[in-house]
Amino acid sequence: MKHLITIAVGPVQVFIASARRSRDLWFGSWLLSELSKAAANEIVVVHNDKERLIFPATDNPNALIPDSTFNVVNKILAVVDDPKATGDAVLKAMKKRLLDISKIPFDKIEKDDAGYSYFRKDIAEKQVEDMIEFFWAAYEWKNENEYAKARENAELLLNARKATRDFKSSTAWASNAPKSALDGQRESVIHEDAFEKLDAKKLRTIYRVRSGERLCGVGLLKRNGNRGDDSFFSTSHVAALPLIERLKTQEHRDLIEKYVDDLCIALRLDKESSDLGRVPFKAPYKPHNVFSRIVNGQKISYDGHILFAERLDDLIEGKNNKAKDDLDKAKDKLNKFLKAALNDEKPLPYYALLLADGDNMGKAIDSIKDINRHRELSKELSAFAKSVSDVVINNHNGSLVYAGGDDVLAFVPLHTVLQCARELANEFKGKLKGFALKDNGKDYQPTLSVGVVIAHHLEPLQDALTLVRKAEKTAKTVEGKEALAIILSKRSGVDKTIKGSWQKIDDYEPLDQRLLNFIRLHRAGEIPDGAAYELRDLFLRLNCEKHEPEYKKLQEAMRKEAVRILGRKKIKNKDILDALAKDIESEKASVEDLANELIVARIFANAFDQAFGKVAQA
Repeated sequence: MKHLITIAVGPVQVFIASARRSRDLWFGSWLLSELSKAAANEIVVVHNDKERLIFPATDNPNALIPDSTFNVVNKILAVVDDPKATGDAVLKAMKKRLLDISKIPFDKIEKDDAGYSYFRKDIAEKQVEDMIEFFWAAYEWKNENEYAKARENAELLLNARKATRDFKSSTAWASNAPKSALDGQRESVIHEDAFEKLDAKKLRTIYRVRSGERLCGVGLLKRNGNRGDDSFFSTSHVAALPLIERLKTQEHRDLIEKYVDDLCIALRLDKESSDLGRVPFKAPYKPHNVFSRIVNGQKISYDGHILFAERLDDLIEGKNNKAKDDLDKAKDKLNKFLKAALNDEKPLPYYALLLADGDNMGKAIDSIKDINRHRELSKELSAFAKSVSDVVINNHNGSLVYAGGDDVLAFVPLHTVLQCARELANEFKGKLKGFALKDNGKDYQPTLSVGVVIAHHLEPLQDALTLVRKAEKTAKTVEGKEALAIILSKRSGVDKTIKGSWQKIDDYEPLDQRLLNFIRLHRAGEIPDGAAYELRDLFLRLNCEKHEPEYKKLQEAMRKEAVRILGRKKIKNKDILDALAKDIESEKASVEDLANELIVARIFANAFDQAFGKVAQA
């Protein structure tokens, strides 16, 4: 008898979010995809039939093999004969894949640690094995006409199973050792003596940790797994990309080589072996033509962190007076390079983290009553996920963390993130245009909403992840969705949030187009920076809650004063002034929104100037 089985693999958000570095984030996402892929592949193997898979569905027989570029989300739907036997086989396959992935880095650490015996490999392995969350539920599927009912009941059973908590004992690896620095959930598997007796270089070389950075088995796997095929940028590299964009000539290359030579001398580094960055160079990534070096016959980009004075101390082994003198010399060499190669410009310290998620996907999936139509939807989602790499990496010089189904997470430089987000939204809508639906008399089209956070490259990555999820949820609050939301999180001051539709509504331009217009005006010097801050101060002075009796009068006064402020700022282009005044007077744009959009556009304009050169101002 056939059954519909639905499987959930975890943990997801907590596991991915516990990341201190971009590598932790990338590897956590990659690992969960590999486990889900192993689960899907086992269903095909057990039944010798790839058509048993509904989500994910693929026509490529090699898509589900380990290390393929095909990403699988943590939710699987399939047709099986014996759900209990299938569930057991799938869990076994996932554990085997996890063991295969963890064996290589753990064996290497054990070998490098052999002279010290500080690595508790047995505990690390138990912690990793215990990491998997695996839930499944199945419902008997008697005939083709009952597919929708069987899927609905299987989902209800799965939700019930996930709500039933398992209370497993952790005595197999629990101890009084310090907790992991990533999430505080598990005990460190590096003995405390390591941090007292090994210097910073040995800690980094053997375990890939900093002094005092305790990691559990899961954290150590994230930090050390899949070395040699890393596919991520550091946050500092993404922040530096607009400035790196300007490095194009042979003269630039000569200046870079001189700077790196001087840097290695100042910090007493071996140029051939020192970690000057692990920027990915394998397809689809391409090394920078100028900001790069040859290592073992391969051209590899330098990491942009060597362009930040505040990051140079990461390359120093010890922290003493001699090291401080070395660091001062290195900073002097950096300043000389920036002055000679880039007119003394320093890289902007901000990067963009992008999170995208499909709108109306639940409605689209539930509206489909036919199994083959569900497979078609699954294939289109996979086609979108495959196209994301081109959009993010090839078209916009970003670093893709994850693309699976309707989810995207990526690091993108500030000068390309708006165009990247727009292209992703257009690509998604185009791929799923054949799955429009009606619900309660309303038309729905699967669309993409995008959240973006602009974060400082030295701020904790976990903070940026929290904010980008907040931005994505904010985008989902826009009426009709299909929206973009951006949070600017500077090191000083409060965060600023803007949101808007991807579509033009009642002659009001989409948010990204408004920002691009403001960017152009900022670069041309046609809107003074002070305008945005005066508008913001005006809002803070006159704003009140809607239920308060003076709300309407204060709003009207605010709009009139905002128009007066803009007129007083001597904006050179009268058409621009009239358009801004019209948007405020018609209440299409609130004073607060306009102020925040101008402020956010300013940082984008700075990135455009760095990437493409300053625009001559009238």
